[in-house]
Amino acid sequence: MAVLRNTGLIEAPLATVGAALRHTRTAETGLAALGVRGEALTGAGSLLVPGDELAFRLAGFTLTTRIVRADADRLSSVLVGGPLRRLEHDTVLAQVGPRTLLTDSVRWTTPLGVLGRFGDVAVGRKLVLDVLAARVRAVRELAESWASRTIVVGTALVHEGRLLAQQRSYPAAHAGRWELPGGRVEAGEDEADAVVRECREELDVDVRPTGRLGTDVPLDNGMLLRIHTAELKDPGQVPRAVEHREVRWLTAADLPTLDWLETDRVLLHDLRALLR
Repeated sequence: MAVLRNTGLIEAPLATVGAALRHTRTAETGLAALGVRGEALTGAGSLLVPGDELAFRLAGFTLTTRIVRADADRLSSVLVGGPLRRLEHDTVLAQVGPRTLLTDSVRWTTPLGVLGRFGDVAVGRKLVLDVLAARVRAVRELAESWASRTIVVGTALVHEGRLLAQQRSYPAAHAGRWELPGGRVEAGEDEADAVVRECREELDVDVRPTGRLGTDVPLDNGMLLRIHTAELKDPGQVPRAVEHREVRWLTAADLPTLDWLETDRVLLHDLRALLR
């Protein structure tokens, strides 16, 4: 099996680089300079999630890969269609001070025995290295362009194994759809302060932030959604719909039954994992 790796440092937080890595723009346009055409297939939204598929036109062949892992610090895919016997792509992120180290690894097995291995040495390895280098450039460009965006916090509030969601009452285009509590980080606040304030304003409860969940999510309004986990400071408090139509506690099985806003729908695989 052939194995190649490439690394790159990116001037952006890990969660932002993770979003750029998962964004379909990276797959669809990031490799265009090398003549590689990428296209998101089944179910792919703006951010890739497990089960999404990508088709790449490379050196006259079409390769179809499926996302099997999309964590905050890792994205992995496997080949499901194409001329190779095996292809695995794994990207791992690590925070290094204010920057993020991206490590790309590709493993593949070619057909045709000795002839296939000769093709690997003569052509394939250089092409793969060029693709990996172009991929780092595409992720870097996107992540660094997002790094200065205004942050909007979302809150994954969990109590007794259930997640709180709230139903919008306005504007009309969003009325009836579901989202996590949250809002913009105000001047002088840090993100944890914003989580506490927003939950007090929207739910009339006091919460304790407990960590982060998933990657950032780029919003159409030019901001960046960042999800924090939290718990009730007082387990006896009952959240109420101050600004929304309804609040509801959800199990993992309930998550796909609601009509979520698109920006929150991409979080569902992370929310399921949190509830498990």
